[in-house]
Formats: sequence, structure tokens, C-alpha cells
Amino acid sequence: MKLLKHAIGILVLFFLSNSIVNGQNKIWEQDLRSALGEVNWIEQTNEGFILASGTKGLLALDNKTGKTLWHNSELRGAVKESLKLIEGLPICYMDFAKSGVILNSSNGEILYDTKKDGVRVQSYGIHRDKNLILFEMSRGDDTALMSFDLKTWKKKWITNLGKVFKFLGLRIDTSIISQGPFFTKKESIILSIKNKIFDLDLNTGELLWSKEWKKPVRTLIYSPLNNCVYVGVRKHKKLIVLNPKTGEDITPGKFKLKGELVDVIKDQEGNLILVENYGFNLINPETNGVIWPKKAKVDNLHEVIPHEKGYFAICKEEKKGDIYLFDKNGKKIWKQGVNGYVYYAVSTSKGMMYISTENSNILNFENGKKVWDKTVKFRAIPAVTFDPKEKKVILFENKKGYKFDLKTGDIEQFADEIKLEKVSKSTPLEAEYITNAGYLLTTPQHISLLGSGGELKYTQYYKPASSIKGVKGAAQFGLAVAGIDFDIDGAIGNINKLSTLANGEKLIDENEDTGDAEVQKSDVIGLAVTDSKGVSHDVFRVTRERYYNSKKTKNAQFIVSAVKEETGKKHFIYKVDKKSGNVDYKIELTDKTPSYLIDDIDNVIVINEKSHLITAYQF
Repeated sequence: MKLLKHAIGILVLFFLSNSIVNGQNKIWEQDLRSALGEVNWIEQTNEGFILASGTKGLLALDNKTGKTLWHNSELRGAVKESLKLIEGLPICYMDFAKSGVILNSSNGEILYDTKKDGVRVQSYGIHRDKNLILFEMSRGDDTALMSFDLKTWKKKWITNLGKVFKFLGLRIDTSIISQGPFFTKKESIILSIKNKIFDLDLNTGELLWSKEWKKPVRTLIYSPLNNCVYVGVRKHKKLIVLNPKTGEDITPGKFKLKGELVDVIKDQEGNLILVENYGFNLINPETNGVIWPKKAKVDNLHEVIPHEKGYFAICKEEKKGDIYLFDKNGKKIWKQGVNGYVYYAVSTSKGMMYISTENSNILNFENGKKVWDKTVKFRAIPAVTFDPKEKKVILFENKKGYKFDLKTGDIEQFADEIKLEKVSKSTPLEAEYITNAGYLLTTPQHISLLGSGGELKYTQYYKPASSIKGVKGAAQFGLAVAGIDFDIDGAIGNINKLSTLANGEKLIDENEDTGDAEVQKSDVIGLAVTDSKGVSHDVFRVTRERYYNSKKTKNAQFIVSAVKEETGKKHFIYKVDKKSGNVDYKIELTDKTPSYLIDDIDNVIVINEKSHLITAYQF
């Protein structure tokens, strides 16, 4: 009898498995051997089209039908690592052997070819209020900037800045601009790269003036209040003030620094806060004079947070720190010692919330006493989401779940000893609220659901298809960019979520409904988009629609995993239901190293197999 039950169980699993494998619907298939030769890679544009690059050219396919939308046989062998999809626009950039092109991805039109100017795009910034994209470029060993006009979709100007950044023949994915750009009242652009500051004419790109120091520029701020430029140079003993029209040094003698400049920020009254590592003072932007007779003195100062109650000073050391509150006149109200390195601090309605490597709590405004009776310890950055029904922030870390009320400041532990499969202290978990189900805890390979009452509904781990050894290093780099210079595990996105929630804003990637994303259409304000022939196109009603939907919660998670079977290792793309943890569908990737993309907006997976066969499956 037991053998019969066992055999029936095996048969049931077999049929379930086959129904899952065959559950997807192949919606189109295209053999691109004749058009592209060998297809090196595929990628999806902002409009949803499929870019395919091969040895014979570049083309775009309609993601719903597979129809070829455009084909350029001259654009052969595009370098995938160089591909940049400009956010919210049907514009992309990519490198080829001898040049690079800025392309209209909706029709294949080349908007700009770098060959003429001998440059390569390294990074870019979109400035919608100025109707331009500022491309950061390399020109041999030199650095160049290009203004790309979003009204005409053409290059407006390109300016060479000289040897200010060492490219060493490498491709740079992050911005090479250290500070800025700032757009001044006189229609110019001020920015810094390494140890130099440049001022360019906004309309022509003409270099109006530049300044250079031996050490890097650490702080650069343009204040429209008094039309002044404030500069902090590493190990320089003065805060430097420049005239933005000429670059002339107009620094008052009072701006001598006793320590090292940390930052210059604004407060609610429009004053500037001059932050040194030994203290801070206020600057009147109208007179460029200090407001307090004596600075507020503190050691190891890293951050000042202006508040209606005064100014919070956050001091950080490796094993301990201090948090101060100073009044509007620079007089100390209270000081509270903190164990561990403080890597996050934010003002809430009940006081200053901090998270350190040792513990976390809220310090009240009156005397700096701790609000929470029991100190909460996070060994890593906690996963963060928001429960709109309970109106509480949900935090999960180290097998424990907490509910934090931003209004009352109360925190309660609702889950304990939650053992997630293959999750350790260093696992960068992200959290997501699921309506009527609980809180989803995920990485690209983990998926677990924690009920609102603290019960674990399921936990699963899918072995990655390839090595992810570099993930920790990339995470640490992200923390460093965010100003967190201590070795702490976790996902940097959770820090941003905490800040967003503490400021009373809604998380843009959260949705109370876990059904299909709603469709919203809207224009991007401030852009008058016209093609090279002078014809106006409302492209944003497409790209913004996709962008909006991509930020909304869906009811499934896509996971790519490697599975060992008797016949060898196989690779699958799974569609996992968030509420149940069940695999709704899976697709086997027949190539050992296939290229694929997952369109989780339209529920489509596109696979490039055998380097010529492009297949799309609808879930």
C-alpha cells in the first residue's frame, strides 16, 4: 500500500511538473540568422521593444508580435556593456568598434554619431527643466561635455575640458562629475571634476572660467539667494567663496577653518550651515558673514540635520558616537552617547531615530532620552516596507520582525526566530507589502512570505544560474557612494526607503493591490519633444506608462535558477506566485549560457537561443 501511494505521488509530481513546463504560451518566434548573423545580445528599450545586436547589424522587434520594426546593417557588433537606456525616453547610447551612437530606439534613427567629434559617452544626466541631457565623454585622454537638446533631439554643443579625469582606457558607468552641475542665474553651468571647477555657457558651451587646486574639491554649492559659489577643498583651511560671473575669489576673512570641511547645506530659514569635522556655524547668504559669534563645537562631526527644534549634530566613530541637539543660537541643549557606528539617522515626529552597528532607538526632542524601552539591535541594514492597513513601518533583520509607528514612535516585535532558507547576516534582503497576505522578503534568489502576525508562510531558495561572488563588493561600493563608510551588510535600497517613509512620503514601488499594475498615462512636464524633421511626437505617453507600471507591485516574482538533474545541470526561469510561493510557470533554457530578458510589465519572457533564434513566451 505504501509503495502504491509513493508511486501515485511520483506520478502526480510528474504531471504537475509537465503542466508547469508547458503552461506558458509561445507568442512569437524569429530566426535572425539571415538578418543579423550571430545574435550577440538582446535588451529591452524603454518603449518595450526588443533590441537585438549581431555580427550583421542591429534591429528592433515588437515585443508583442516579433515584427521587425527597423534594421540597420551598418551598426554591427554593438558592445552591450556600453548600452545606456535614457530614462523615460526612447533614446539609447551604445559603443561600436570605431565609434558610438545616440539612437532613437523607436525608429532606429541615429541622432548623434561620436565619430565626428572623436568622443565616447561615459555617463549622462537628464535635466528636464532645462530640456537637455548632459553627456559626460572621453576624448582620448581628455574629458568633454555635450549638451543634447531635447527639443530638437540634436547636439547643441560639445566642449573639451582637458585632462581632468584619468580614464585609462576604461569604460566608466558612474558620473565623472564630482559636484554639480548647478545652473546659475546668468544661464551658465558650474560643476567640478576632481580638483577643478568649470563654468560653461548654458547655450553655447563656451568655457567662461575655471579654477584649479592641488587637492580635490570636496564641496561645491551654488546659492541663488546671494548668487555666490561656495567651495570646500580637501585639507584647505578656508571655505572659499567665488563670484559665479568671473570666478573671482571673494572669500571674507572670517571663513577660516580650524578643521576639515565636511559639507555646506541649507536650513529652513535659508541660511547656509558650514559643517567642519570639529563643529559648525551658520552663514548669512545676504552678507556672507557668520551668524553665531562662536561655532557649535563637537568632535568627529559627520552630519548636521536642520530641524524646527534646532540642529542635530551626528558624530561618528568606529565603536561609538554622539548625537547632539543645538538650539537656533548654537547653544547645546543635550548630548546622548551611542554605541557602535551610526550609519543612519533621521528626524521623526517623536525625536531623532538612529541605527548603528550596535543598536537603534529614538532620542526624544526634550532631553535626548531614549523613547523605546527596549533597545533594538540590527546586525545589518534591515529590510523595510510599509503596511498601509496598520500604518506602520515593517522592519526585518536577524530572524526578527518589528512594527514601527512613525506617529507615536512606538516599536513592537511581532516575529521571532524566523529562519529563512539560505539567508545569513550578509544577505541583502528587500521587503514588500502584499495585500491580505503579509510581507514578502526577497533577493534575486530568495523568496519568503512573513504573515502580519509573525508566522512564516513559506521560504524558498533558488540556486543562481551563475556565480554572484561580486554582489557583496558591489553592495559595499553602493554604501560608500551613499556616504556609509563602515563595513555593514544589507541592501542600500532599504536606507532610501527608511528616509522616504520618515519624510512622510509613500514608497513609489509599493501598491496596496497585488493584481496587474494599473495603467496611468501622463506627459513629462517641461519637455517639448520634436524629431530631427521638426515633427512633434508624444512619446512620453508610451515610455511614461511603462515606467510607471514598472514601479508598481506585481503578483509574481521572476527567478532564474540552475537545477542539477541526472542528465546534467539545467537552467530555468520560474514565475513564482508571491502569495503562495508556488511556481506558476517555468521555462527551460536549452542553451548552457543563453541570453534572455524578463518583461515583468507585460508578463513576457524573451530568449535568445543558439545565437539566432529569438522566442517570446506569454505567461
